[in-house]
Amino acid sequence: MHTTRQLPRLPAMFWLASPLCFLLTGVPATADDAQEKGVMIQVSDVVYKEAGRHGQFTYTREFHDLSGHGAKFRHGRVCFSNGGCISAPVDYVVEPDGVLKQEGQLLMPMSISQNFDFTYTGENGKGDDITVEVRIMVAGDQLELQEVE
Repeated sequence: MHTTRQLPRLPAMFWLASPLCFLLTGVPATADDAQEKGVMIQVSDVVYKEAGRHGQFTYTREFHDLSGHGAKFRHGRVCFSNGGCISAPVDYVVEPDGVLKQEGQLLMPMSISQNFDFTYTGENGKGDDITVEVRIMVAGDQLELQEVE
């Protein structure tokens, strides 16, 4: 799913030090998709601001449990289109049928156009492994979110 929004930018390291759940936007096509997906991420309140060399984005991200089982994410990783990845432990808990809301998230790209690939791993409320991936593409003052399949 694709969504274009304006969003501020921040150094990659801050992404992992801060809540790292910046994933997908959209609603599954069917109830079966929701059961398979387990967790959906939405981004809102996107604001671009001139800062540093390439500006920055601030936003709110929300993890939505669609399965009714909840989820716990324990590890996050972001990889950059210009090479390299940063990984860190996270402690994100999404209650069954709940929403984990993280306000004031910050992204500061290192170039005028850059991709960020985010991966979160953990387990759902049934104890099964769960992985959620998303790609964030930034070009100037525009940001696009894509689910990674």
